[in-house]
Amino acid sequence: MTRIGAVEFLNARPLAWGLERAGWCDVRFDVPSECARLLHAGRIDVGLVPAIELLRGDTPYEVVPGLAIACRGRVDSVMLFSRRPVSDIRTIALDTSSRASAGLLRILCARHFGITPTFVDQRPDLAAMLASADAALLIGDPALDASWRDLDADKIDLGEAWLAMTGLPFVFAVWAARAGTLTERVVTGLHEAYAAGREAIDTIAREYAGGDPGREIAAARYLREHIRYDLGGDAQQGLTRYLALAVELGLAPARTFAIGDAVVAAGTRT
Repeated sequence: MTRIGAVEFLNARPLAWGLERAGWCDVRFDVPSECARLLHAGRIDVGLVPAIELLRGDTPYEVVPGLAIACRGRVDSVMLFSRRPVSDIRTIALDTSSRASAGLLRILCARHFGITPTFVDQRPDLAAMLASADAALLIGDPALDASWRDLDADKIDLGEAWLAMTGLPFVFAVWAARAGTLTERVVTGLHEAYAAGREAIDTIAREYAGGDPGREIAAARYLREHIRYDLGGDAQQGLTRYLALAVELGLAPARTFAIGDAVVAAGTRT
């Protein structure tokens, strides 16, 4: 049975819909950074991992074609919160759940915001993060739910900042597999799970909202309007651009991986 590592955040639920009841896999749910750790350690066969993790681990990975967690512009769930203007930020607390988004923020600081802050890892508690640093990166549900106005903070949507810098979508996560495990059954099963999840967005939003009608409407809108689940041509361009910048800035080593029959190497498809 294929061991699947999925992500517990709202934006990942459509991709993993029904996998708990699927007969071909054994699935577990974690935060993105833990999912990546399990894949690198060989404790799962396929994981929904931060995009930057394609450049890490001890083996080249194979990526499930056509599926991703991505955005083109506003995303709402990957946010930099700050009480200072960006130009005055000197320290940033990084959500320890994050890897792709932490890499994205480092790239934006170097190439878009023009700042060189000190980064510190911290658990996702916005009040505590802003008490110890000038700004804070939050991802996933904690970013969606953050009471940033109560803390007199402003926010910057990193999906919007990436689009402004590159004109491309940003890919946060992909289904990645260890060599030899990405069978036709696995690829088909993951596409079937997303097809079912896409049809169940209202149900997913309702379960997430816990009886709050306004929260339910916002969750459904977020999943339909701000999250993209395709790994098409422009998304692949965004992915390879991000990985090339990560390598260039020393955030990860150069490495090849495969998306279907295409080999990708630090931003160049061959």
